[in-house]
Amino acid sequence: MTMLQPELQSFRHELRAAVEADLARHRDHRGHLGRAVALGTPVGLAALGLSLALVLGAGGTPSPAAAVLAAAQSALTPPPDSVFHVAATITVGSSPAQPYALWTAGSSYRFMKFGYEAAWNGTTMSSYDAASNTIYVGIYSPQNHAPVDTAATIRSLISSGQAHVAGSTVVDGVPAYVLSLSGLPDGGGLSDGTYDVAKSDYHPLLLQTTVACQQGQCPETVQFQAYEYLPTTPANLSLLDLNAQHPGATVVNARGVPGVGTSFGTN
Repeated sequence: MTMLQPELQSFRHELRAAVEADLARHRDHRGHLGRAVALGTPVGLAALGLSLALVLGAGGTPSPAAAVLAAAQSALTPPPDSVFHVAATITVGSSPAQPYALWTAGSSYRFMKFGYEAAWNGTTMSSYDAASNTIYVGIYSPQNHAPVDTAATIRSLISSGQAHVAGSTVVDGVPAYVLSLSGLPDGGGLSDGTYDVAKSDYHPLLLQTTVACQQGQCPETVQFQAYEYLPTTPANLSLLDLNAQHPGATVVNARGVPGVGTSFGTN
């Protein structure tokens, strides 16, 4: 019989309740999954394998903690043909909280962070300057890579056993599970810390880690306000487009000139 760690004993029953609730939510989809597995489709087999690997403990005994991790991983997995949207506030060290927003679909994305707004359409990086209502197209951006994919990082940690259920908490009145994260990759934008997910739907509520700063290492808190996957309608896809979001803006070809359209604005 699989034994839970001592710190999990206090909420063993609520975790088991979470397993039962999760099974009930997915019971209506059993036929669909059964057809997928019967046909041997990669999606069906992968889904079955993931569920069995994460939810069953040693000897096939269901592990409530593993069920929480599996559900948290599922909540971070984007469905096909979707637009991912996240809105949050980010606090680094003793600095005031700053708004953050991100929309992604495929290789395209648009984000707003620390007063800076930019978008990548797969081939060109552009930025928007609110003070002058100007869109700079083809700005100088050596990396031209998407913002840190926190969801993918945490999914990977869960899969590799580097995320553990550490307890329960309440975030702004919402009951949550606390996941302890360790062994985060260097250069990934995150360090070891905790990740709180809502008990109701396992969506993220709070991420607390440390990041590099002028002082060396500073605590970073990401408080999620929205975390959703939207259908790929024309209206939702336009959320990735600076021109669609700022239709009256002046458009300037920056021609990749260093220093043009790259200011992060005033914090």
